[in-house]
Amino acid sequence: MQGKKTLNIGVIGMGKMGLLHASILSTIPNVKISAIFDKSPIMKRFAAKVLGGIFVTDSFDAFAELKYDAIYVTTPIPTHFSIVKDIYSRGITRNIFVEKTLTSSYEQSAALCLEAKVAGGVTMVGYMCRFSPTFRKARALLQEETIGNLISFKAYAYASDFAEGKGKSLKIKGSANRDLGSHVVDLSIWFFGSDLQIEPSAQNSESGSCFKVHNSRILTGEFDISWSKADYRLPEFGLAITGSKGIIKVNADFAKLEKNTEDAVSWFRQDLHDNVPFLLGAPEYYREDAYFVSTIINGGSAESDFVAASKVDLLIDHVEGRLAT
Repeated sequence: MQGKKTLNIGVIGMGKMGLLHASILSTIPNVKISAIFDKSPIMKRFAAKVLGGIFVTDSFDAFAELKYDAIYVTTPIPTHFSIVKDIYSRGITRNIFVEKTLTSSYEQSAALCLEAKVAGGVTMVGYMCRFSPTFRKARALLQEETIGNLISFKAYAYASDFAEGKGKSLKIKGSANRDLGSHVVDLSIWFFGSDLQIEPSAQNSESGSCFKVHNSRILTGEFDISWSKADYRLPEFGLAITGSKGIIKVNADFAKLEKNTEDAVSWFRQDLHDNVPFLLGAPEYYREDAYFVSTIINGGSAESDFVAASKVDLLIDHVEGRLAT
């Protein structure tokens, strides 16, 4: 991207994800962090110290006065809708990155999709698993029809945040489906299409959910989402996909192909060119930020835009009983 224009980017929300994205963006060529907005005095001071020389404010009016090529929204999920709507109504920028999920409901996400369509520009939601080399390898194997006709899949998202003796209230983080499970919902839509339909046997609670889906191509799927799972200090996402010629198993560490008539083959993330220029959190985060920046500079639309992300919110709404199945 050398020789291209410099993008002025603002960040709203300086929690863990805001700090991560701001730090990564500051290392990408042709990017300048112009301002940070956060209401917390502690986070304001921390951001000013860590990212020295950047305008940090708790006044949204002051933040909105600057000119931006793009805005990152990394606040808690329930605030996404009102913040993004305000960005559009004030004409602050047309290019917006939002950490997952897009909003708290499909109704809100659909409304933002309409706003984005009118405004134009690039939109993207932070489903970083799409930038994992192992999940990308699994998707390539599916596109090559390596395991033949697809029959079924099982997807899981596990964490120990609220396992026995950990955490005091699930309400602190809200819905496990949106905070944790949305990653595997997004991966499944990315792998199999957006026409997945929830079956009426869904079991849902604040700590997680189990549900089944099907689509028009006779594919069936099962989801198991829990952030009360013992021995998962770090979140883990994975799928096992069964076809007429074999099985693909994948998580963030490896992709494994088990064909019916051949020896199994595995690809670990170290085998799949997992290096990035700046590592913070995981390589996926650098790739998604670099991709968003590149899409704005070079034109086009992002793969995980507001419309694609709204399909995740739609499926989760069905699971949580907000919409009729």
